[in-house]
Amino acid sequence: MTDADRHASLIAAHETRLKALLAGDLELLQTVVGEDMVFISATGGTTTRADVIAAYNAGTMEIIRMDASDISTRIYGDIGILIYTADGKTRHGVTTVEGMTRSTTVYAFRDGGWQMISQHQSRIE
Repeated sequence: MTDADRHASLIAAHETRLKALLAGDLELLQTVVGEDMVFISATGGTTTRADVIAAYNAGTMEIIRMDASDISTRIYGDIGILIYTADGKTRHGVTTVEGMTRSTTVYAFRDGGWQMISQHQSRIE
């Protein structure tokens, strides 16, 4: 795989993850999110893949909108990093959060594909 192909496949995995979240497609989501994933929200909360799956199954989590722009990628061996701006609207329990964030997302290349293993968001004021 060429360097350009690796960057393109990383962005494709990111787009697949967003598609799965928006559709609530947990089977697809689990192909691009590692079991060891840790997400740190713009408010400092932490969530694991198991937490996300449980919340979707319980109907307490929904990604209503998630538009990514200004995507940049870096790849170091089997680790890929995406930095991007997100315009999103999410519901978790009775709380709905809407706004712009800057996200740093780390993927690991495993078993022939990229899996998200970490993400940190910062709110854009």
